[in-house]
Amino acid sequence: MTEPIDHDSPWKEALDQFLQPFLELTFPAIAALIDWTAQPTPLEQEFRALVPDAVSGPLRTDKLVEVRLLDGTGQWLLIHFEVQMQRDADLPRRLYDYQHRIRQRHPVPLVTLAILGDPSRTWRPDTYRVEFAGCHLEFRYLVCKLIDFEDQLDLPIHRHNRAIFVIAAHLATQRHRQDPEHLYALRLELTVRLFGAGYTEDEIWKLLRLMDWLMPLPDELMVPFRDDLHQLQHPNRMPYVTSFERLSRQEGRREGRQEGRQEGVLCASRESIFDVLETRFGEIPFALRERVNALDDEQALKELRRRAILIPALDQF
Repeated sequence: MTEPIDHDSPWKEALDQFLQPFLELTFPAIAALIDWTAQPTPLEQEFRALVPDAVSGPLRTDKLVEVRLLDGTGQWLLIHFEVQMQRDADLPRRLYDYQHRIRQRHPVPLVTLAILGDPSRTWRPDTYRVEFAGCHLEFRYLVCKLIDFEDQLDLPIHRHNRAIFVIAAHLATQRHRQDPEHLYALRLELTVRLFGAGYTEDEIWKLLRLMDWLMPLPDELMVPFRDDLHQLQHPNRMPYVTSFERLSRQEGRREGRQEGRQEGVLCASRESIFDVLETRFGEIPFALRERVNALDDEQALKELRRRAILIPALDQF
């Protein structure tokens, strides 16, 4: 059985790392308005201050970004993204509310983009409207349904867009969440395509992280998955192997640092025991040192140090 999917972190990271290709794929008309030579600015903390009641979790992610327009005026544009993974009747009202709050603080152009990741092909809310006694208010926002890409994943126009791998990973898990073997095969195929796309090692590494989040496999399938990757890897596509070895090295260094810190604590505890015993009783027998050095339980060593301080004779220790 697979682990629960955490959509929050991968989608935020996807928008952080691949904003331009993501917009070019999902909202090309908006992407064409942006001067990509100017670095986009995430406004996470400011958005939380403006919208403290916004909830971000496995089923919903909000993000506010500032980009510069390409019209020669030097003007900036705010983009509010909402990534929504299930149907929500309150979505239009919430997006209007967020738009209103942001506009009150920032009198600059603002667009609201809803990325809908649910499996329905028909649920496409794009308008908030209220009307009473002849008065009405209408707010329209732009919508992209990820499921629309299901039949477009292999189109040449999308083949070299890095964001297509993120969307493909999401759609594969959405359809085959309960079938780990099928998901295994799709992840293997998608990863092989990723390493044949000509990206830099850093780009591959970032996309691998997103695929790990979006296409989780049971622990028992991870070793054969990695073995199959090595077997399918073409010899002249070394970034593929390098990235997985890099993952292993990072995991190893992280585990090594943790083990090193723990061993340092244990060594200090043993030396403290020896210092107490030598101060009180003189030379310590070799066999006793060996028995203390064999202990790797921190709590047991603390108890031994207490006893070393209290016992009246070494043989009682």
